[in-house]
Amino acid sequence: MSAAKSSAAKAGFHLTPRNLVTLAVITLTGLAVAMAPVITAKPQTMTGLAIVLVVVALFATQALPGMATAALFFALALGAGVVEPWTIASGFWSNATMLIFGGLVIGAAAERSGLGRYVARGLMLRFAGTYPMFLLGILAGALALSFLVPSTMGRLAITIPIVMAVAKEAGYAPDSNGYAATILTAVAGNFTTSYAILPANLVNVIVLGAAENIYGPQLQYAEYLLLCGPVLGLVKGATFMGLVLLLFPAPAPLVPETSEPLLISRAGKRLAILLGVTVLFWATDAVHGLKPGWVALAAGLLCLLPPIALVGLRESFDLNRLTGVISVPVMLGVAAVLTQSGAGRLIAETIMSVVPLAGHTQNFGFIAMAAISSLAALIATTVGAIAIVTPLIAEISNATGLPVKLAIVAELTGLQSIFFHFEAVPVMVGLAMGRLPVATATRMLVPLGLSGLLVVLPLMVLWLKLIGALP
Repeated sequence: MSAAKSSAAKAGFHLTPRNLVTLAVITLTGLAVAMAPVITAKPQTMTGLAIVLVVVALFATQALPGMATAALFFALALGAGVVEPWTIASGFWSNATMLIFGGLVIGAAAERSGLGRYVARGLMLRFAGTYPMFLLGILAGALALSFLVPSTMGRLAITIPIVMAVAKEAGYAPDSNGYAATILTAVAGNFTTSYAILPANLVNVIVLGAAENIYGPQLQYAEYLLLCGPVLGLVKGATFMGLVLLLFPAPAPLVPETSEPLLISRAGKRLAILLGVTVLFWATDAVHGLKPGWVALAAGLLCLLPPIALVGLRESFDLNRLTGVISVPVMLGVAAVLTQSGAGRLIAETIMSVVPLAGHTQNFGFIAMAAISSLAALIATTVGAIAIVTPLIAEISNATGLPVKLAIVAELTGLQSIFFHFEAVPVMVGLAMGRLPVATATRMLVPLGLSGLLVVLPLMVLWLKLIGALP
């Protein structure tokens, strides 16, 4: 028995009584849902719903290692036939997957070449001071980059290697509060505040695109920035800073000595040029049409292959990083299962039957739309929530008189309130790249999600009333 436990531990399985009980509860719940009477026109709806609930629960509880959960999802989805094999496999060559693959290689190259440490040293000399100012500098830098690089994961590919080097230079060990706060600021702080800028977040783009297909054009860049920027950007950023300082207190960062200047190596210079070209391609994607993921993949391959050859494949990937890569196709596959099995529509109809909307005001409609979006993301991830919630905009608009464009803003206001890492692909990617344990991240994400509904949402309504968008 001890030998079996030892083998399981090496594979990442922790056969604790708590995990065994959790697995049993999740399994029984999944079976109960799958065998429940079919209440929709599609016979595979309950099976699809069961698969999604099991996978989301496993990611949330970490009862199984991420790789095992990913393998289980593909086995269940393909075995049950709830989605076409080509559709579920397409996530492996998606834009998001290519971004994390390329980003991990670039990060390893930055570490090996010394470029990350070189940039980190320069940043520390300019911005290091108190611990709050240290984190604020990272958050402000990430938010400023949001105006230039129209992809959260593209920004992560740039910032995570540098931020890891900054944390090391600041004296924060990988298991310290300071390191956790640094990575969380670059990942969760960047992701949540980027909802304030229309093209800076893939979720924004998808929601606006889906809504435009259904309801016609609604929002332009400047109008969106006016409606969302002050609250989803500044207020959300302030809320994040307050929580991260409260939950992850740490001493002031160490300021590196300036008597021995750090010189950049030839390899670092080559990587800096490659990164400059990469960022240029990311910033001009509207001109050439190349997706950020494929640009990142090309940059990563150049780092691996001669004549540049800045890093080796083994240095770029370990089990945790591979788990991050595999998790992306899983989350995209979950959205496909929800759509093709009809489970997404079932969830939407159930939510609408519980929330009374008729006869209520626009303010109530805005709050309800945001709450529904956040709940849907918790059940079905952010990608799945878009497919569930966006078609409901017309019903909520008709019942409460809420204008369609404000219903879209409400949906995005709800989607910025994430409670777990698996809800948002960029957060999963960033945590994997930053090598931050999921349990540590959850300590921040749960209260951050609550603050999004209890603090950011009411202030969003107040702001919209002040500028006359809501009565």
